[in-house]
Amino acid sequence: MALAAALVNWFSTEGHRAESTENGADGLQLLLYSGFDLALIDWQLPELSGTDICRQYRQRGGRMPILMMTSKSHTVEKAEGLDSGADDYLSKPFDMREFAARVRALLRRSTGYFESSSQSGLVSLDQGKCQVTIRGKRIQLVPKEFDVLEFLFRHANNYISSERMIAHVWDSDADVSTEALRMCILRLRRKIEDPDHPPLLESSKGLGYKLTIPE
Repeated sequence: MALAAALVNWFSTEGHRAESTENGADGLQLLLYSGFDLALIDWQLPELSGTDICRQYRQRGGRMPILMMTSKSHTVEKAEGLDSGADDYLSKPFDMREFAARVRALLRRSTGYFESSSQSGLVSLDQGKCQVTIRGKRIQLVPKEFDVLEFLFRHANNYISSERMIAHVWDSDADVSTEALRMCILRLRRKIEDPDHPPLLESSKGLGYKLTIPE
C-alpha cells in the first residue's frame, strides 16, 4: 500500500524503526512478538480487521499505544474503534502535521509512563530507587538490571528479541553482545524468581525474552 510505504518512510526519516504488513493476522503477530513502542492500525484489513486486532491484542495483555486509521468518520464508528482498545483515532485522508502531532503524543505516553514508578498486577517498579516489588517482596537491582526489567515490563507478555533489547537499553555506541544480555537476564532471574511460583522471565530461541506479570 502506498500509504503504508509513505508512513514507514516518514518514521525512518524521524529516526524510528518501522515495519508494515497488509494482512491483519500478520499485523497481530507483529504486535504480540516484536515489541514496538507504537502501533498504527488500519480499520479495514484482510483476514482480521483493525478493531479485531485491537481487541485480541488487549485481551492478551498488550499495553502498547495504538492509533487507529480509517476512512470511517461517524461518531458511532469512532466510538467502536476506541472501545476496541485504540488510544486515538485518525480519519483518512489526514494532514501529516496532525498525524505527526498525534504520533508524538502517543510516543510520549509510551515512554513517559515509566519515568518514576509503575505497577501492573503484583509487580511494581520504582525507577528512582532501582527497585522492583513482586508479591509484596522488595528487590534491589543494579541500574542496568532495572533498565532491562523495565523494558520487558513495558512490553509485558510479549517476546522481545535480544537485538531490540540491546538497541533500546544500552547506549547506541556501546559494544554489547547478546551474551552480555543473557548474563544480565540470568542475574535478574536469580533475584526475582521464586521457586514457589511460576517463572516470570521466559526465553525462546528465535523470539527472545518475555516477562509474564502475575495478576
